[in-house]
Amino acid sequence: MTYVFDMQHWGVVVQNINSGSGLYEITGYFYTPVWGYILGMGSFLQDILGIDLIGARLTEMLPVEDIEYFVATYTTPAFNMGIKILFLISDIVVGYLIFWLIRDYTGDHKKAVLGFALWFLCPLVISVGFIIGMFDSIVALMTLLSVIMLRKGRYAEAGALLALASLTKFFPAFLAPVFFAYIISKHREEGTATKNTIYFIIGAAVMSVIILLPQMLDGTFADCFLFITSRISNGMGSSIVGTIGGYVAVIAYALALLISVLYAKKLIKLENKDDLNKKMMDAVFVIVTILFIYPPLPQYILLLVPFLIFMVMSNRRYMLPLILLMIGTTLATAQGGPIDLVAIGAFTDLINLDSLLPLIDAYSTPIFGIPLIKIIGGIGLVIQYIGILVILWIRFEDDIRKFLDKRKNATDV
Repeated sequence: MTYVFDMQHWGVVVQNINSGSGLYEITGYFYTPVWGYILGMGSFLQDILGIDLIGARLTEMLPVEDIEYFVATYTTPAFNMGIKILFLISDIVVGYLIFWLIRDYTGDHKKAVLGFALWFLCPLVISVGFIIGMFDSIVALMTLLSVIMLRKGRYAEAGALLALASLTKFFPAFLAPVFFAYIISKHREEGTATKNTIYFIIGAAVMSVIILLPQMLDGTFADCFLFITSRISNGMGSSIVGTIGGYVAVIAYALALLISVLYAKKLIKLENKDDLNKKMMDAVFVIVTILFIYPPLPQYILLLVPFLIFMVMSNRRYMLPLILLMIGTTLATAQGGPIDLVAIGAFTDLINLDSLLPLIDAYSTPIFGIPLIKIIGGIGLVIQYIGILVILWIRFEDDIRKFLDKRKNATDV
């Protein structure tokens, strides 16, 4: 299955790269350069494998373009697999990093193996990489590596990896205050906090320059951040719903930044250094969860999953929201149903495209004015959102109850 909306964008980028146009000379690429560089590597591998046809426009599928985010331009199964192999490699590495973190924190090999399995066999992990073809697994990989380098005292590497993750998708940048606080708290008494913080900053700065230097030199630096500026302008001005959504997203990100700063202050003031690593992981977990209050797009959730799995190992109550995310996010991701099988029907003999067309027609037929495909996706998003709220309830339930008890006692007095 392949949700072609994003995949056909990767096909355009690869085609632009193959034509010698770079990432930004021809419109079609709207992210920072990191994923573009990875696509360039994928393009090189596809040349070696002899994959010469990227995709085609299918006239039979033109009616689906009436549904938002569905297109009639389909990439070939060979091209799709060439991209998906990159995600498979990333998923394996992320699984190992989860294994390493759990074993390092708990010393329990069985829990570490379970952590790997919960990630690698997780339906939403599979569906994000292998159905919609988004690269959030790679962001999770870089973020986890940054956390591990931080824990091991490799601060230049930690800064470089956090910068790399943030320049792939900007969410990990919200963790920077907590990382700074961790370094300061860990090394303040021995007098090396400033030196290690500088190492972290230098690592981040050097990596940022390396990634962005080609765009600085060819005059396309501003294009590296189109994904932020274009989405804000489109969201704020397209409709009332879009305008409200744009403001809610800004509020959610501001809240995440505020919480990151508050957690950083708590880490700096922490007296018991034995709790430092645990408190740091808790802070990262909460910040990443807050980030996806809005917009909770299925692919974004992938960054949360490794830290949620980590928390499951110490509190099995977190299995409930993990299961909800497995169901809801997977449902939202796979909402395309038979439409996601079109590439197989069009470019191979495994499925007859003509046999898919009646299913697609039924699937895209409006019910009370809403296509069935959108209803299924909406149900998935609701379940996913409940999962996020359950995470926050489990994490802050005791704090909320203590606050309410104090208010009750104060009222009684």
